[in-house]
Amino acid sequence: MKKPFYLIGSFLALTISGILFTNVSGATANKPIATVNGEKIYSQEVDKKLDRYKDLDPSMLPVVKKEIVERMVIQHLIVQFLKKEGGNSVSQEVEKTVSNIRDRMKGNPTTAGSTLEELLESQDTNLDEFKASLGLRLYFEKAADDKTINDYFLKNKDTYSGEMVRASHILVKTNPMESPEELNKAKQKIESIKKELDNGADFAELAKKYSDCPSSERGGDIGYFPRKGQVLEAFAATAFALKPGQISGPVKTEVGYHIIKVADRKAVTYDDVKEQVKEDYIEDQTDKLIQKLRQEAKVEITE
Repeated sequence: MKKPFYLIGSFLALTISGILFTNVSGATANKPIATVNGEKIYSQEVDKKLDRYKDLDPSMLPVVKKEIVERMVIQHLIVQFLKKEGGNSVSQEVEKTVSNIRDRMKGNPTTAGSTLEELLESQDTNLDEFKASLGLRLYFEKAADDKTINDYFLKNKDTYSGEMVRASHILVKTNPMESPEELNKAKQKIESIKKELDNGADFAELAKKYSDCPSSERGGDIGYFPRKGQVLEAFAATAFALKPGQISGPVKTEVGYHIIKVADRKAVTYDDVKEQVKEDYIEDQTDKLIQKLRQEAKVEITE
């Protein structure tokens, strides 16, 4: 199930029309379609978002429209909350972070040819929603000190207990391949690599030679990870079924074909999962706040 826009990524946040904490109404020449604590959402704004789905089965458009309006309601609630609680400090941090993201995109060969807006659109979100989520994240990051995160870890210790595995992999990407010919070629390539390994080839050297993952520079090493939450499920399930030194057969995930080698296993400690605990804490607090804001809001949807 797709996450709500306010949980997409790890650095999202808040502004409307490029100016944080301004009134969201904007247009005045078209009719209001909803009101959120007195602030209006106009039909033109909704229709613009709905236009992305013009090729969809017409019978599905009312459902999509309802979801769009609800997302805009949540966006308004976040803006209102942060205007009241976050003030100018959050506004400045949001704009600084967005500027840094744009700079990093320009310096990254995989994103240098795209704008942030284009990247967000490909993830079914936009700059306003992105900034709304980022503002909320920054707000909760201020509360996520060491004591708070450690307390959250202790309250949810069963979630983080168990083992961690250290693994390396060789990746043959299939995303965004679409044709059967391309996919079959990728499958043949991973099978050929596996044969080289079976014949005694060095795993790290083949990773450097063949892998499409940035970890190829490290011989495919991706470090330690827990059973849940950090790597794709099919990858994690395979890795945790291996003993140190064992190598898997080809494993298919949403990214492509992998061959996995496990180097080590160890018990989970707080330091190992501290960053994941922090992410989970922020997500949990965000969910609770959104639910509270939505329940307490005065929302009128006219269409």
